[in-house]
Amino acid sequence: MLRVLALRPPRFVAILVACILMMTTVGAQPSSAAMAYPAPAGLKSSFQSPTTVTLSWTAVAGATNYRLQRAGNSAMTGATYSSFTGTSADVRGLQPGTTYYFQVRVINSAGTGVSDYSATLAVKTKPKPVLPAISNPLRVATYNVSCDYCYARQANELPWSGRRDAVVKTVSSQRPDVLGVQEASSGRLQGDTSVAGLTQFEDLTNRLVASGVAYKLSNAKRNNCVNDTTPYQCVYQYKGASDGTKILYNSAKVDLVSQGSLKLASQTGASDRYLAWAVLRQKSTNKSFFFGNAHLIDHMSDPSYFNLRQKQAQQIVSTIAAKNTARLPVLIVGDLNSNKWTSPANAPYDILTAAGYIDPLGNTYKNDLPSSKATAEKTIRANFESFNGFSRKAPARNTYGNGTYMDYIFTSSMRTAVWENVVNIDSNGNYVGTIPSDHNMIRADVQLP
Repeated sequence: MLRVLALRPPRFVAILVACILMMTTVGAQPSSAAMAYPAPAGLKSSFQSPTTVTLSWTAVAGATNYRLQRAGNSAMTGATYSSFTGTSADVRGLQPGTTYYFQVRVINSAGTGVSDYSATLAVKTKPKPVLPAISNPLRVATYNVSCDYCYARQANELPWSGRRDAVVKTVSSQRPDVLGVQEASSGRLQGDTSVAGLTQFEDLTNRLVASGVAYKLSNAKRNNCVNDTTPYQCVYQYKGASDGTKILYNSAKVDLVSQGSLKLASQTGASDRYLAWAVLRQKSTNKSFFFGNAHLIDHMSDPSYFNLRQKQAQQIVSTIAAKNTARLPVLIVGDLNSNKWTSPANAPYDILTAAGYIDPLGNTYKNDLPSSKATAEKTIRANFESFNGFSRKAPARNTYGNGTYMDYIFTSSMRTAVWENVVNIDSNGNYVGTIPSDHNMIRADVQLP
């Protein structure tokens, strides 16, 4: 049956059009005039690297929260978003030599936009530099080997006698020119009934030499006592001893120039911690450098431990400044017992970087992507954690970026060609064979300036 639509009267059509117009405005963003804040102005970029862009904009009066929009096209389709409480942003994880487009707006505490977006800013990242291979690389490493008397019978944990071969294999597989170890105990090995006895750091050194590398200790003293072989009835005399915080160097590659140690600040009930330091000379270049190795107080939630680690880090900075009068290149390694998730801050990291030392990973607070200050030209398994807790599966935060670290290598200004988290794992991410320690060894290849 054919139906004929009757023509509607003009007044009805006008009402219908008005209703349609009202319906299309429901849920739409308010116009600029209705926004609570003006759009931010002055969006600019002050720094670009191959993978990062630093942005800033002018503060909007009364605004405390901003949203940054980023896209690979000027139409801003497929954009990604980040929120900030300040007026600057370090945008990470970008592709080299690529143009990105940015806009910023004010948002409220619920994340709702309360201003229009700013004008669009186009920024191009720098191309990835083509650098020559470093000449005469110096390989340095840090390794908390877990003390002999720390054996707690955790799953997959063996006593020192059961895992020392795995520790030696890990070190000898990388052959660092200089190695800072922590928790290499200065007490007699458990079960050693010989007259002289061996300490853990002596046992480790002997076994490394037996593996074919001419390692020596920068300081072989056990204790700062007149009789340095035992702490029993100790009459104090400084011998440069540093308990289980020791520096080993490959004497075929490096010469020892001078050395010493500093007992770091402590408190009642806390174990002694040290900074061991040495001035060494690389034989292939005849260049000298300052090497520091530290082990800070345990990672506890008690605020006093946070304050103590902060004080210990300040002592490290001031001691190096006092001892390194020749202003030699500096390398600082160690277990700082603090990481990018430590509350209220990663104080040792902040103190060392504020003093001008560089974290090659750019592994800054609460961020898994390298910052614009990262200098490592190549990283290997940086996404893994440095502390493994004797877990059979090697802990990793993500499949990309940086993991969580309490074991560090800091440098003064120099090239870091390679940074590696040394883990021997299978295709499933499980440790192969004996887990050497509850920490992984961290190594870096650098070029002395």
